[in-house]
Formats: sequence, structure tokens, C-alpha cells
Amino acid sequence: MATLRSLLEGLPGFDRSVLTDLPIRSIVLDSRQATAQSLFVALPGQHQHGAAFAADAVRRGAVAVISSVPRPSDWPRGIPWIQTDHPRMWLPTLAARLYQFPARRLTLYGITGTNGKTTTVYMLAAILRRAGRRVAFWSTNQVEGIPHPYRPTMTTPDPPTLHEFLRQAVDAGAEDVLLEVSSHALALNRIGGLQFAAVAVTNITPDHLDFHGSFADYVAAKASIVQYVKPGGTVILNGDDPVISRWPTPAVVTRTTYGLSGTHPLTARIIESHADHSRWEWFWQNQSYGEIVLPIPGRHNIQNALAALGLALHCGIAPDVARDALAHFVPAPRRLETVTQGDITVVSDVAMNRASYEAVLATVHALGRPVVVVNAIRGNRGPEINRDIADVLADWAEQMAFAPVIATLSTDQVASLSVDYRVRPDEQAAFLEQADRRGLAVICTDTLEAAIDAALARLPKGGILLLLGTFGMDAGLALVRERMD
Repeated sequence: MATLRSLLEGLPGFDRSVLTDLPIRSIVLDSRQATAQSLFVALPGQHQHGAAFAADAVRRGAVAVISSVPRPSDWPRGIPWIQTDHPRMWLPTLAARLYQFPARRLTLYGITGTNGKTTTVYMLAAILRRAGRRVAFWSTNQVEGIPHPYRPTMTTPDPPTLHEFLRQAVDAGAEDVLLEVSSHALALNRIGGLQFAAVAVTNITPDHLDFHGSFADYVAAKASIVQYVKPGGTVILNGDDPVISRWPTPAVVTRTTYGLSGTHPLTARIIESHADHSRWEWFWQNQSYGEIVLPIPGRHNIQNALAALGLALHCGIAPDVARDALAHFVPAPRRLETVTQGDITVVSDVAMNRASYEAVLATVHALGRPVVVVNAIRGNRGPEINRDIADVLADWAEQMAFAPVIATLSTDQVASLSVDYRVRPDEQAAFLEQADRRGLAVICTDTLEAAIDAALARLPKGGILLLLGTFGMDAGLALVRERMD
């Protein structure tokens, strides 16, 4: 078992008098997660500093606290309060030590970008498993390759949770671990100390500006992933993206670009695109590796597949194995998930920003069928993203004539989630005001059930019911199926 001494030994900025053999079983950042022999690391939060909850952590079993703020005057004797200027900086080291450096026994692959990360992770996992590799992954949608898979609450977890997952992956026999890496994770040092064999960057468009402050800072956070590639590793960049294509990469790594423009080492020639699949020929270093029939639609998914193929080539996977894996690919839920019943098609996608809405709507528009759109207004993400979403829906409504949009607060869905994704009044107002400003008609419902009923009542024969949005839309497809059975 780890001790306070074994976790802190040799780290600068810590008072050596705290180096005791006090047993530590876990590291927690949320006082509610503290149990017997926990080390509570109190960090500044969005609304309050974690130090305000230190006493609660101790009541739940925490035996020591690390924080950047001084020890309270009434702090109980016998509970170490360890003050250091930058506790977040040391979190990855503490977590790696606690779980006995599991990353050293794994080959790590990182995927970042604004959109497409989850699909790319699933594609690469399918290819590696087809090749007989033992794979674990952490994605926005699911954590797999461990004894008890689950859906996470973060795209990339905090260091204690991340290293616990890596330890579970090692113990389960995994060889390769794939990680979605968010801009938050890069800015907050969640992946500090890790080294990737290869990383892929899917695309960059404005997102999470409420956190980063500016697009430039968001781009800088994303670009920093190249610093985590080990010497001799590979950086795979979407060369069609004007932001990514300009990124410098370290001289000690191999740089590869992919795209659909035909000017990149890894590229594809689209042969046909349908509602449920695409067919294309792929090329590496000007050599054709044959056709792939990908069982999900959309140009953006061909680009995601190219990113996965680039990573697979780095892994030494045979091209025919990669092709066969993609031909049998099962996408993550709600990534252009398509269900057809009779003459009705339902498409559900976890669209979350302007670029992902654009990609989905472009794919559906190409099908040339009447469309009814249900959109779950985003909760706990601020007004600006909802203003953007209303704007892009208005753009496409002019081309596709799907107005009115049926928008929902999904109060029947988000109330039970572990994270508070309820729609705030200013978020709802931002969506509705921008829609009104653009002349986009909107029907707004409190519940997802009411939105689905309203949409089905408007859906013509041969039409497409398009379900868009994040957590508030997760149950949409199931609700439609109930009503169509």
C-alpha cells in the first residue's frame, strides 16, 4: 500500500516533516468521494475552492489534505494539511505513484480535436482488436477493456481516475490503451507524465470558449498534445483543417497528414455515399490499398476513418486487416446512429457545437428527403453555444425547409444525471432569441417525450426524424422506438 511518504518523496515544494508512513488508499478531488485512508487534494473550483470541503472529506475518511491555501486555524491536530503552491501540477505524479506507474506497461494512443474523437477511438479499437490486440479505451461515450465497463462523466478524467483506469487496464491484460484527450485535460495537466506512441488530431473549430477565454487559447491547448508524444512516435494531423495544418511538431517525431483533398500521404477518393454507408478507395504514400465500405455515412466519418487508419499504420497493422475491421465497424451510440422502420428513418447524433451540427446536417441534406428536427438545448454550457446552435440550424433550415425546429429542455431526462445538465434560463433565452432573430420558427417543449410526440406528428412518409443534442437527447431514439412499435 502507498504511504504519504511514498507519494511525496522527492517532490519539491512539500514540507519534509509531513513525510510519514500514513497509509493512503485513494486520492480524491471531490470530498463526497472520500473514503477511509483517502488523500484529499483541494483545488480551486468554478464556484468555490475545494479547501472549503476539506472538513467534509475528513468526516468521510480522508486522512490528509493537500492544498494551495493555508491550513485553517481550527484544523484538527493529527490530520496533515500539506500546503504547496501548485497541487494540480503534482497530481499526475501522485496518481502514477499510487497506482504503481501503470502507463509504463502500456502502449498509449491519444486522439484529440473538436469533433470526431469518440468515433476515431472506436474505429481504432475495432482495427486493433481485429488484429488480435488486447485493447482498453476511455472515450466520452464509454470506458472499455476493464472488468466493469461504464459511461464516464468526463471526456478525459482527472489524474487519480485516469491512473486507476490504466491500472485496471494493465490488470485486465490490455496491451494498447486509447484515450480521448480534451482541451480541458490538456489545459489542466490531467495527462501530465504520459507519453503516447502516436496521437491523432481530427479537426479544430471554436468550442469551450467559456473555459479557455479565446479561440487562440483553445487552439494552444489542443496543439500542446504533440508535447506528449514520445521520441520516435507519430503525430497524425488532419491536413485539410486550416488550423491544424499549420501546427509545428517536434523534430523527434514523425509527422503525417491525412485528408480528402488528395494532397496528403494518407487520403481517400470517395466513390459513393448513401444514408447508411459510404464507399471509398484509400491511398497511403500514393499507393492504393483498395476500397472500403464504411457502414456509417458522412464525409466527416471518412476523415475519422483516415485518422484511425493512420494510427493503425503506425501500429504496424496490415492494411487488409484494417479494411476488414472498418467494413464491420459498429459505431458508438448516437454517432449518426440510424434506424429505419417502414418508410421512416431516424438519425440520432450527439451534436454539441457548430461544426458537429454542420457535419450532421450536411450528411442528412445530401439524402434529399424531408426532415423534421428535434434539438435538445444544451444545459450547463452557457448561452453562447446555444446561440451558435440556433444560428446553424437557421442556416440549414433555409436550404432544407425543416422549420419549425422542435426544441426541448429535456427536463424529464437531465434531472437524474450525476452532472447537472439542466438548461438555465439564459441558455434557453439565447437559443430562442437567436432563432427569432434569424426567422427560424421554434416549438419549445419542457420534456423530451413531448418533443418526440410533436415531431412524429409532423413527420411525413418517407421522412427523416433527426435527433440532435447531447445528454438531453440520449433517450430520444428509445422513445421513438417505443412509439413506432
